Amino acid sequence: MNDSEAKRDRLLKEAFRYHLELLTYARSLLGSYTAAEDAVQEAMLVVVRKFDQFQEGTSMLAWCRSIVRLEVLRLKQKKHRERNLTERLLDDAIDAAFDEFQTAQNLDEAACSREALESCLQRVSERGQNVLKARFIDELSYEQIGHRIGMTLEAVRKMLFRVKKQVRACVETSLKEAL
Repeated sequence: MNDSEAKRDRLLKEAFRYHLELLTYARSLLGSYTAAEDAVQEAMLVVVRKFDQFQEGTSMLAWCRSIVRLEVLRLKQKKHRERNLTERLLDDAIDAAFDEFQTAQNLDEAACSREALESCLQRVSERGQNVLKARFIDELSYEQIGHRIGMTLEAVRKMLFRVKKQVRACVETSLKEAL
């Protein structure tokens, strides 16, 4: 499997995780479950075709939602249904509500992550905390950390690796338990 196929598979897997949210969004715009299913299905085909246009590091849900919105508009045009001002305002209000919900959800996730990180950092040994503080707060080089704490350069590297691995595993476990 080449890099492009691996990226496609990874992105499509992430996109399909949001199927229910996209379906709910489309249904709120169309008022019909069947039409919403059609819109989301067509949007997923667009996602498959245009996966290489997705900018990693941005919100997959927002990208997919914009594609669903275009598909909803296309479906509405296909049915030769004229949209009046009230319908457009309602669509915009629904869009704003979804944005607000997503922002609140992201803030909740960030707060949970921060709490998990703080809790996990407290479990690190005092020496490990000193090394982390010297590296990430004081922004010292490995050599400077070694001089400050009385460790060899290699010992500093190994400790940082182990402590970061420990904290990462602890945070991941804490976040899984929180779900």
